[in-house]
Amino acid sequence: MNYKQEAFAKAAPAIIKNLQMRGMEGYYFAASKDMVASILSMMPKGCSVSFGGSASLTQSGMMEALASGAYTLIDRATAKTDQERREIYAKTVMCDYYFCSTNAITLQGELVNIDGNGNRVACLIQGPAHVMLIVGMNKIVKDMDCAIQRIRTQACPPNAIRLHLQT
Repeated sequence: MNYKQEAFAKAAPAIIKNLQMRGMEGYYFAASKDMVASILSMMPKGCSVSFGGSASLTQSGMMEALASGAYTLIDRATAKTDQERREIYAKTVMCDYYFCSTNAITLQGELVNIDGNGNRVACLIQGPAHVMLIVGMNKIVKDMDCAIQRIRTQACPPNAIRLHLQT
């Protein structure tokens, strides 16, 4: 274990405790493959799953696992018309498991997000039976001011490029 990984492992229990105080369960995994295996073990085969756009989901291997065919994947990218997109958004809100990340998480367990379409934030607030956030330790910040700074300088610029947006 290197120094950075050791620091992450030491910070995780306090953040998890603060998440619990906010009514959320948290888990720490040193390796993405362990996180993916643990989450998949919680989900019944065939359940409906959907997701908000997230590099964390792809980089961790979670998207590949969800698309494996063992689950009913609700993917807005399959929509061919605006009406189909609306129907997929409606199905997403009622799915069994919704996956996303967060733009930042404070040491106090506060999730901070900016959302272009509102679909991710909407599903975080209400709808899916279970919401699973895949959050890299790189998203942990000291407080709300640092969260806003991280979003403005580290999250939004690459996301705008990834989504081909002119801001």
